[in-house]
Amino acid sequence: MSQTTSIEEHCLAVTRKGRKVELSVSSLDSNHAQAQAADICRALGGESFSLSYKEKKSCYISELFKRLAFNDFSPKECFLWDGPSANESPCVYLFGTRIYVRTLQLKYLDIPKDDLTTKSTCKCAKCVNPYHFTYVNGKNAKLSCGDRKLLLAYRGQGAPVGQIAEALKVHRSTIYRHLNYERLSSRIEGD
Repeated sequence: MSQTTSIEEHCLAVTRKGRKVELSVSSLDSNHAQAQAADICRALGGESFSLSYKEKKSCYISELFKRLAFNDFSPKECFLWDGPSANESPCVYLFGTRIYVRTLQLKYLDIPKDDLTTKSTCKCAKCVNPYHFTYVNGKNAKLSCGDRKLLLAYRGQGAPVGQIAEALKVHRSTIYRHLNYERLSSRIEGD
């Protein structure tokens, strides 16, 4: 963002199940504000939203959405979450429910898979920098989506299971489990 760019401040009110949450939204212009409001509403599971020019005090969730909107993250540095945590994972409490921040970011960025989960590659529990995410299917998955594709490529080239496990830094049983899952999936799709 250049020094001469002016930033507009807005107040976003998102409604869900009769409850209303107000957040501060920073934007370049009114079109950018509308696009952000729609993305934030979708991420929060809101039913409707309204946007006004009144200023609202910024909070940690507003700051996160601002950084996402302006892509203000460095691939080299962690962005540590200042807000609450549950089970050592950054979260926020809105609409009377707990929402995990990484899941919120997936929805904001419109990454569609419902069973997709993020894991931090920097191993910092409070980091919410999207550059530090790897995407996995399921909470306890050992392999990322990219690792699973590599596994299939290695296997397609005839690499032994032990070598694949060593390359992906997982146990041999993880490789066998994924290969069996792939075999079953392809058999089911063929029926």
